[in-house]
Amino acid sequence: MPSAGAPAPVDDPAISVLMPVHDAAATLDEQLDALAGQDFRLPWELVIADNGSTDGTRDVIEARRAGFPAPIRLIDAGASRGAAFARNAAIRAARSDRLAFCDGDDRVGPQWLEGAYEGLDRADVVGGPLRRHTVPFDPDSPLLPFHSVSDDSIVASNVAMRRAPLERAGGYDAAFSGYGREDHELAVRLWKIGATFAYEPRMLVHYRLTSDQWVFIRKIYSSSRADVVIWRRHPETYPGRQGRGFVLREALSLPVNLVRAARGGGVRRMARVGVELAARARDMLGPRRPLEPPRLLTTMTEETPEIPPRARA
Repeated sequence: MPSAGAPAPVDDPAISVLMPVHDAAATLDEQLDALAGQDFRLPWELVIADNGSTDGTRDVIEARRAGFPAPIRLIDAGASRGAAFARNAAIRAARSDRLAFCDGDDRVGPQWLEGAYEGLDRADVVGGPLRRHTVPFDPDSPLLPFHSVSDDSIVASNVAMRRAPLERAGGYDAAFSGYGREDHELAVRLWKIGATFAYEPRMLVHYRLTSDQWVFIRKIYSSSRADVVIWRRHPETYPGRQGRGFVLREALSLPVNLVRAARGGGVRRMARVGVELAARARDMLGPRRPLEPPRLLTTMTEETPEIPPRARA
């Protein structure tokens, strides 16, 4: 039974919003406020997959169930660490064939859900613009120089997909358990099966960039190593990035790339160029280790039960 004041479950929602979370208590309310304020009149549901939070994230979710404009379904996705696993758990639990993904530390725009729903009328995969998330919040903060969707790539925190092609592609690969690039790897598989991609301007998200420089460097290092895994998994898509020659060419181009980075993005961009090369060199110049087998939605065996609402006094 739903808790007092909470919307009843929807058997056939027009769209399911899927959100993986891990220790998101400090930021989640802002995203929930943004979702609660959506200009969208069809029935929908919010599926939150908790990937092992220990900071009170579930308390935040419980406090928001009553009065939220759509049913909130909480999934225990703590059986395996990583956003890819949590997203797969949410996909499996979702009741709609239209799936919109966001994160618990960003902020969607007021027409985000409408744009996702209607965008999926014309493409299998849709995404939109990204603005820098600021504190205090600025609705007109600078646009980032990239969108959340392109011809063969997606940003998982701002994308909507049709269920059928997503499941045909296999869903996310939970073998990508570190930071980043599981979304790009999925996009490659979607592109291979002929899925269509489209830009939807109403799907605006205020995207929270990493402010801590050391965390930023660790994320770039991890995602750059993940790039090597993607290249090895899809050699026919990346034939020029399969051996030591690629790393050597990148090393020879490093001075020029650093100068370009300095002109285009300053020290932060220069750091990215250097860290990317170091990470790729580690995995491409040394002994080639076997790849971990894919852990796809279609082969998922872990239990991810739905957590019922707490009884209210």
